Amino acid sequence: MKVLELLTELEELVEKGNTLPFSSKALVSPEEIMEIIDEIREELPAELVQAREIVEQKKKIMVEAEGDAERIKNEAEKKLKEMIDTNEITRTATAQAETIIKNAQASAKELRIGTQHYSDKILYNLQVQLKELNDKIEANRKEIKEIK
Repeated sequence: MKVLELLTELEELVEKGNTLPFSSKALVSPEEIMEIIDEIREELPAELVQAREIVEQKKKIMVEAEGDAERIKNEAEKKLKEMIDTNEITRTATAQAETIIKNAQASAKELRIGTQHYSDKILYNLQVQLKELNDKIEANRKEIKEIK
């Protein structure tokens, strides 16, 4: 992630700054810091677009899973109707159709849950990274304000 590289560069700039005697404060170039902060601002929208794309992918996967479940269900119902010729065939078909429907529903549920977990994991990781980024920016802004 470019944002993390920029933050590392910002940290290095602060660490390499000349320290004031008898103080833990460092003198850094405000121009360089502002330039890096501007680059971070430019990169953040790309990160947010990526998060939105992940959410859209999740929605697409969910729609596909529901479509697959519906298709499987429709196929099972069609087979059931075709097999209603005699009582024995009807009983067998009913049992098979119910099994197919249960399996399709279970598969769709499993796929839906897996997709939700995957999306949640990605969004959580992005949230953590954005929080870390925000915390670092806040800390750097605070340091810059203290230099004045």
